Amino acid sequence: MNVLNFLIGPRRSLRRGLLLNIIAALSLCTVLAGAVLISEFYEHLEENLKDAMTDEAKEIVSQTVPNAPGFGLDINALRFQGVEGTYRYTVYDETGLIIAGGEGSDVIWRQLSRIDLGEPQPILLPGDRLGVGLKAQIANQEVYVLVSTFPKGNNETQFNKLLHELEEGVWWVILGVAMVLIAAILATRRALSPLTALSDQAHQIGPGAANQRLTNDRAPTEIEPLIADINKAFDRLEQGYKAQRDFASNVAHEIRTPLAVLRSSVDRIEDPVLKQSLTQDTKQLDRIFGQLIDLSRADAALQSTFETVDLHTVAVDVATELAPVALRSGLSLSVTGPKEVLVQGSSGLLLIALRNLVRNAVQYSPKNSEVGIELLSDPAGWRVSDQGPGVPDDLKTTLFERFNRGTQANTQTKGAGIGLAIVESVAQSHGAHVVIQDRDEGGSVFSFIFKEEF
Repeated sequence: MNVLNFLIGPRRSLRRGLLLNIIAALSLCTVLAGAVLISEFYEHLEENLKDAMTDEAKEIVSQTVPNAPGFGLDINALRFQGVEGTYRYTVYDETGLIIAGGEGSDVIWRQLSRIDLGEPQPILLPGDRLGVGLKAQIANQEVYVLVSTFPKGNNETQFNKLLHELEEGVWWVILGVAMVLIAAILATRRALSPLTALSDQAHQIGPGAANQRLTNDRAPTEIEPLIADINKAFDRLEQGYKAQRDFASNVAHEIRTPLAVLRSSVDRIEDPVLKQSLTQDTKQLDRIFGQLIDLSRADAALQSTFETVDLHTVAVDVATELAPVALRSGLSLSVTGPKEVLVQGSSGLLLIALRNLVRNAVQYSPKNSEVGIELLSDPAGWRVSDQGPGVPDDLKTTLFERFNRGTQANTQTKGAGIGLAIVESVAQSHGAHVVIQDRDEGGSVFSFIFKEEF
């Protein structure tokens, strides 16, 4: 089935439709050609047979001697007896009396008597046989010769001749059909190659390459309007996508100023309990808006701006930054794996993504446990493991949705559910993917894996 799909394309594909239409047209042409060939064969067969019987009749006339006994013919010869051979022969005198042969009847004689001198004429015979009559005058005597096809071998002989004719041309027909099919396959592939190129171009357009458009350098003129409309749709999507990013980023930045004023006001509160509570709330708000900025940056990332990044360096930077936080929580933080893992990406965004994974692991890990950052090289990526409560199976995919905190959220670990959404957005912009797995010793493993061909 795979070979068939490779040759003629998958089901409902344009290539398969074109090829099937070509094959159907070719089959119809082959049937019509076969019908014409058989018709022409029988037409020429009948003409050649009449010419051959006319020559036979003339030969019999040339051997006729009217004044001799039996008109000089050997009436006992096999050709006059009608038991073997392709033709049978009958000779009449001018009165209709049979001199030699045995093909005689009133119907036949009436037809022979009406033919003109020296003009061969077809004679109707019973049994779908062919006959030719010839009238000649020798020594002032009229002689009539009838040459007819032999009854027993007529149909078989014609069929054998037809098979012979077909055998001579069948291999040429097969070769012609094969060449037409090969040409059709190559032609459809060549004709549809611009569509394949357009599909590849469309596959490259995404959040990280929203400014790219389809080009119609090789596209058929019939689909140029479709390409133009698709590019206009991409323009509208890019504008809406940009407006959404700009809105989130602008809101986050605009809120920073009132937050700073609010923080200054909270610092002047004399009630220590109220001051501590409000301070924590303002810090939480500041962190949320910082995450919104990070999320807008991840959404706006363009692969054209990527550079070579060492994942080990990013891991060490994150571990250094969050080590004090881990120590205050009674945790240890480790970095293991290869000392150098190079990828193409944005070092700032990758730092944000790994920081969110590690911070998430620190938040949900019990005291006296370890959070590990493992470097991967084949394929490249990180694996962040913790010894926390783990993630239920029904949350392993939805946990990356924006503002989804899952069932692990509690009063000690406040958050807006944006951190893992940022990780997912950074992964998408880098052609990577993030998966959650259960740790054998308990806890969870968050893997950030780059695609091998990236």
